Formats: sequence, structure tokens, C-alpha cells
Amino acid sequence: MKSKLLKAKQKNSTVALFSKEYRDCLLSAKHGLERESVRVSDKALLSQSPHPKELGSSLTHPLIKTDFAESQIEYATNIHKTIPDALEELTELHSFTVKHLKNEYLWPFSMPPVLPQESKIEVGQYGTSIEGRKKTIYRNGLGHRYGKKMQTISGVHYNISFDSCMLSVVSEKRFQKPLSKETKSQIYFDTIRNFYRISPALLYLFGSSSLADVTFIDAPKSLRNLQKLNSKTLNAPYATTLRLSSIGYTSKVQGNYPISVNSLKEYATDMCQVVSKSYAPYKKFNTKATHQLNDFVLQLENEYYSLVRPKQVPKGEERVVDALVERGVEYLEIRLLDLDPFSAIGVEETRLYFLHMVLLYCMLNESPRADLLEMAQWRKNQEVTTWFGRKPDTNVFLFGKEIHLRDMLYQLFVELQPIADLLDENDATGPFSRALETQWEKWDDPSILGATMSELDLKIHNTSFRDFGLALAKSHKEELLQKNLSPNRIKYYEDMSEQSIYEQKKMETLEGSHLKKNQKPIQIKPLKLCSEV
Repeated sequence: MKSKLLKAKQKNSTVALFSKEYRDCLLSAKHGLERESVRVSDKALLSQSPHPKELGSSLTHPLIKTDFAESQIEYATNIHKTIPDALEELTELHSFTVKHLKNEYLWPFSMPPVLPQESKIEVGQYGTSIEGRKKTIYRNGLGHRYGKKMQTISGVHYNISFDSCMLSVVSEKRFQKPLSKETKSQIYFDTIRNFYRISPALLYLFGSSSLADVTFIDAPKSLRNLQKLNSKTLNAPYATTLRLSSIGYTSKVQGNYPISVNSLKEYATDMCQVVSKSYAPYKKFNTKATHQLNDFVLQLENEYYSLVRPKQVPKGEERVVDALVERGVEYLEIRLLDLDPFSAIGVEETRLYFLHMVLLYCMLNESPRADLLEMAQWRKNQEVTTWFGRKPDTNVFLFGKEIHLRDMLYQLFVELQPIADLLDENDATGPFSRALETQWEKWDDPSILGATMSELDLKIHNTSFRDFGLALAKSHKEELLQKNLSPNRIKYYEDMSEQSIYEQKKMETLEGSHLKKNQKPIQIKPLKLCSEV
């Protein structure tokens, strides 16, 4: 198969690995899911109640935590060998949760519900331990830098780790070397660059957030490309995902410090700069120790906004980038998925199979280095697609040349078709073929795009974003309540919650921090790498 979209050359590319000989390796991967969702009242108001005790400690629970806000639940599944297994665990976590929400619901959209004033949005509270205080202070810093309302936006992250059998073959073919920490990391970074190149297609297909509540925007002059759909609802008529637009998870400040994805060394070096470089405008938040962790461009590596992140599991207090440098890239965190508002768990199976296939495509096609100009074009592509992706004449850049967004989609589908056929052994009912067909249908009929469907529902039912979201939230809760967890599974989750509360209390007791809430300022362990740069 010869790629036109990513310009792979058969003789030099590992694209030839899309063959029956390597099918089992192509299929082998590890999958994990993260889903964020804010709790809301029966009036679609952002919940003002603390994280439910029945769900355990948001600091130490391994699977149920909170994200930015105290009312923003975040699930993180274990690692699974199949996508259905990961979805099943995510469903169980949701089912266990809603049984303890009483008169509250999980908001189904990425864009937040009815919001109070910024001062009324409480950041995550994690107790009085050093780690707990650090998490809260970090969130205070995010609130000051980007605004608390923006931070209540939610999404889905898909984590994937390729199997060593696949990585080993790629390493031998591409680098003529056995698989090592270095070649494995380089394969992942090659994949990341190609992922950015075709990301407009993915933002178009999976964007489901063109609507917002009027309480999200404070001043009319901030409306920009938004218009009032009704007295309570804002709409960007051509948008795909406001979540990832200029009013969502993007930052002009971060855009001034591009992080290279050409190699692990370059990525780590650039990241070292932004987590150790003071940024003058942020100094004003240093008036109290609890306002932010520091006045650097990024307080921590996790503050960096990107559509995909290279990841390695830190050990103990190890910093994220130090873990990457020490042990290489272990998996990719795909961060561009909006919540699917029509799914009770925020994500459905075909999206994940499609992403798995796309990532294989990105991994096995050649991936030239990206210079600063191309990286700037990626950022421009994101801005154009998030705001105007559904406009018929929208163009994006690919390798420095303009291409019609719908042409990019069409070409991507054409090149994925033989991959789906291979993975499903030409069974049109197989998961990869069904996933591809589902996305093809969006190209044929843009009215079934996630963003468009939500807009149509509002118009058909003559309702507001907040009322439609609440109706969906109630429906999803009923669906999840119908899922029967076995007594053993219920006890498993109850024990996990109780253990997490015990672990937090143990931490606080050992530190004596239950008696001293405001002891000496939090010290952030410096990046080991930075001292070597």
C-alpha cells in the first residue's frame, strides 16, 4: 500500500508491515481510558458539594479522582488488552458512581453546565498532606492563569501502548537496530508527528462541542465567533470542538514556547525550559504561597496543552519528564476526544477502534522531522478546524501545502480501508471495518457529526443547552442504574474507596499535617534533567 496523504515511499517505509504476516502484532496493544465529567444539580448547576465520600479519596483512589474542580470527577481505568475490556471497566466505574450521587448527575457534554462566578468554583480539595496541598495549589495556579471556567471543560483520553512484537519489527526495519529504549521512544515520536499532521480530520470527526451555556462567557465582547442560539445558549455554527479552540484548552503563552516532538531528547530539553523559566506576567500570582506552585511558564509538565502526550509512569516523586528520559516512552495519551454526549460513559467503541487504526497508520508511515514552521501550521490547523471545521470550504495545511479538509478526510479513509480489511480479515462486520464505516458516514452526511446532531436536537425540541444536557444526564443515569454489578464487584469498589480514605489519613498522620494546614511552602522537586542541560 502506498500512502499519498503522508507521502510514504514503499522502499523506505515500514508501511509494508501492513500485511498478513504481522496481523497479530498489529492487533496487539494495551488500552486505557480516562474520562472527566462535572457533577450537576437537578437544575443543571455546577455542583457545590464536596466529592462524595462513598467514592473514596480523590487523592489516593487509583481509579476515581477529581480533575480541576472539586465537582469534576475523573475516571482512570486499569490497563487492558482489549478495547471492550477497558470500556467495561469504565462502565462499571460510572455505574458504581451514579448509585452514590443521590440528587446529582454527570454532565454529558465537554463544555460545562450552568456556571457560577469564578470565585464560587472550588478547585479540587485533597486534604492537608504535602501531596494533597500541592495538588490544590497547582489547581489554584491553573485557575489564575487560564480562568476557572475554562478548566471545568471535560474530555476523554485514550491511552495506547503498542506491543513489543510490533515495535521490535519497526525498530529493525526503520533503524536497523534491535528494539531499545531509544528506538522505542523514537517510534512513538514519529507517530506523534504524523498524528498532528492528520489531526484536523480527527477534530472534525470527533468534535462534539459547538454549544455552550451563556454563563461560560463573562462579557459579550468575548463572543468572537459565537452567537446566541437562544437566551441561555451560545453556538458557534461551524465549530467542531470549542473544547480545543481558543476559548478552550489552548494557551497563547504556551504557543510562544513550542515543544519539539522530533525526538525524546529535544522534547525533554524544550520541556525543561518551560518548567524552569520564570514568566513575568505570572509573578502577580505570587502574593500568597497558595496561589500557584511557581511563576514558571508551566508549573508542572502536565500543564502543557497538547492533542497527544508521550507518557511514562513516574515512580514515587519522580517528575514526568525525568521518568521519560530515564525509561523512555511507554505509551501515548490521546487527548483530542470530546465527550460523546449521547454515550452514558462519554465514549463509544467505534471511536476507539478508529483511533487504534489511525495510530497504526501514523506509526508505520514515514514521518519527517517537523520544523517550527510546520508546528505553527499545526496550531493554525487546530484553530481553523475547531472554529470552522464544518464550513464547506475550510482548508488546512499538510506538509506546507493547503488541502481541503474534506479531501484530507477522504484520502485518510481510502488509505485506512486496506488496514481495516487486514485487521478484520475482510470481514465487513469486524470492529475496525465498522469503525471506519461509521466515520465514512459522517463524510457522506455531515448532519450526523456530533456537533451538528446536538444543534439539531436543540432546534427540534426548542430547548436550551442546559436543559438538553440535563435531560441526557438523567437518561444516562437511569441507564447506568440498570447495570447490575455483582455483589463481588460492588464490594471490590467499596473496599477500594475505604482503602483510599485510609491511605490519605495515613499520609496526613505520618506528616502531622492534620494539625498544621499552613506549614512551610510546598517545594517542587526540580527536574533532574534540567540540572544536566
